[in-house]
Amino acid sequence: MVINSNMLEIIDQSNRLVFSSNQNFEGFISIDCGAKEDYTDENTGIAYKTDKDFISTGMNTVVAPDYSRTIPSLGSMLNTLRTFPEGKRNCYTLKPIQGKNQNYVVRAFFYYGNYDSKNQTQITFDLYLGVNLWQTVVVKDMQWEYYIITHYSVTDTIYVCLVNTDSGVPFINGLDLRYMNDSPYRSMDGSLLLKVRDDLGGSTMNRYKDDVYDRIWWAENLNDSVSISNETNIDIQGSDNPCHLPVEVLRTAVQPRNGLYSLSYNYTLGYSTPKFLVYFHFAEIIAPGNLREFNITLNGLKYGPFKLEYLKPLTIGPNILQVQEDQVRFSIDATLRSDLPPILNAFEIFELRPLPYSPTNQTDGMFSISILLNAIIIVINELLDYWIEGFLRFDPSSLLGNSRTQTHMNLRGSATCLFHGALGLY
Repeated sequence: MVINSNMLEIIDQSNRLVFSSNQNFEGFISIDCGAKEDYTDENTGIAYKTDKDFISTGMNTVVAPDYSRTIPSLGSMLNTLRTFPEGKRNCYTLKPIQGKNQNYVVRAFFYYGNYDSKNQTQITFDLYLGVNLWQTVVVKDMQWEYYIITHYSVTDTIYVCLVNTDSGVPFINGLDLRYMNDSPYRSMDGSLLLKVRDDLGGSTMNRYKDDVYDRIWWAENLNDSVSISNETNIDIQGSDNPCHLPVEVLRTAVQPRNGLYSLSYNYTLGYSTPKFLVYFHFAEIIAPGNLREFNITLNGLKYGPFKLEYLKPLTIGPNILQVQEDQVRFSIDATLRSDLPPILNAFEIFELRPLPYSPTNQTDGMFSISILLNAIIIVINELLDYWIEGFLRFDPSSLLGNSRTQTHMNLRGSATCLFHGALGLY
């Protein structure tokens, strides 16, 4: 996701946060890379740590004064950064208190901000989760970017590594880890890379304190649609919807313009990838008494019909969408008996990314894979990148005579009711 800094002033003026006592920060790791001391952000209430306890390499610095930005949903986190002018690979070490065999979201932020006074127009480097490529980071001009991956960790320690590809000095401004508990954001076939997370009918980028997963939502409208909203309270605490959407996201939606009975959307990735997951989020926010019923057509496959209940959140979501091209296309069409046109409150698109190299067994006691990886990181700057990747893929449990355990497992929660082979109801 790319943000042009020219848009930040508008965001600063209109962005808002919804305060609530429901937020639980247990399982949060929030790192302001380059910050001099720990602090709690006054807008979000999130406690940020400096990165000194998470990495021992690199240099702390700040963006140029002319490029300093403070965004209510992010605070001043973008104004500090850690750079890595030395070494091929530099890694952050994250140790969530929930430990291994858990689902986590990792989020990394990047903003150049002319920190080196060189006015560079593009910097490129690779971002790794352990020994697996997560993303090639491309920072252009004075844009800022962030990348999000949902990952099931089979080890107590998660490593986030920046790898120099000889196209600029790697750097990072912020790094978050969020424990996802029993969320539906998971797949047995790999990790999920967020591509789209849109709050339809909203006014701007938002981050809400009643969002238990601390998601960042982007305001968007669909073509040939109009925004609708309702300030009526929606009981998300009493809902059994495991996606737990914030109230403010559910209070806005879009519907077709000028009496049309169809909503549509196309997303082009820019490169061919075989698998996506799409989540559609609904809540009926117009007065009850009329039937709103619709079908969803996703890349040519039709699902439904679905019916909404007043103020009751509904998420319609995956299995896995097989994509033969580089596009995700959907339409939401009212049924013939529906009294009302279709609506859509929010939706999310994830790319399914297999992580081919993964430790499959974490042995406690005499041989700890965490200790082994920490030792490797200490000397990693002196070693060739490809040699390190091969060495990290070595399974030390084989030395102890242990059998190799299964890498992939079925992570789908019981809250999912699958049908038609591709979409589930939450």
